[in-house]
Amino acid sequence: MFDRFGMALFAGIAGLLSVIVGWLVTARLFALARKTRAVPEQLLAVAFGGLFCVGYPMAGASRAPGLEMTNEGALLFAIGAIGMIVGASALGRFPYVVFRPGNRWAALLSFVLAALGVVGGIGCAVSVMAATTREAMIANIQSWALALMISILAIYAWNAFESFRYYRIMKRREKLGLANAETTHRFLLWAIASACSVLSIGSIAAIRATGVPILSSLPMSILSSTTLVTTTCWWLAFFMPDAYRRRVLGVDPEDAADENADAA
Repeated sequence: MFDRFGMALFAGIAGLLSVIVGWLVTARLFALARKTRAVPEQLLAVAFGGLFCVGYPMAGASRAPGLEMTNEGALLFAIGAIGMIVGASALGRFPYVVFRPGNRWAALLSFVLAALGVVGGIGCAVSVMAATTREAMIANIQSWALALMISILAIYAWNAFESFRYYRIMKRREKLGLANAETTHRFLLWAIASACSVLSIGSIAAIRATGVPILSSLPMSILSSTTLVTTTCWWLAFFMPDAYRRRVLGVDPEDAADENADAA
């Protein structure tokens, strides 16, 4: 009983932190996007807003006690599905715009992943809203949920791959004095956060395929742990403390501020 209570508490804390940090990051990204008018910032702002401010919270809230199989619960899930579609589409375009601009295969991949997410998300929403019994809803949503999950997982995987690749490029530039340590490190943090999201979604999908309940100890421990790591990476990437700059990067915060201002 203590283990179950402890796991539930850990999952609750991790989930709450992810929501709070997600909202803070979204607010910062929208403010930055208004200031710079740059496409990457706009895409990330929409991605965070859609996924972490609307999609995941609304979909989770739809399963709250008393809401499952109700019109209110179905509406919350539909709103969440729309948020996931919009957020995933923006996040899927980010690697193309930032890392592979002008590459036709990247543009095509971005479109295909977005289309798969749109089809899966709409299918999930319709399945939930049209179902008359819980059993019918579970049976009808499986294939649509799989399509949506594959889309989001692939988008995170692409972000992780491109960010790790570019981090290595930036490290070489840093040694030549052509890149600063803080900007370089942000690519690593984004790559780790994206990779943890891949691990989380992939593990949960594999566990669910075996028939193990999603609220059992193993799925919840994986989901909570990866969520906590991802949230920490977000916080460090967008709200990096001065102490972290000094101890991990070996950078004086005032010097880093001057370098970032010059780069801007």
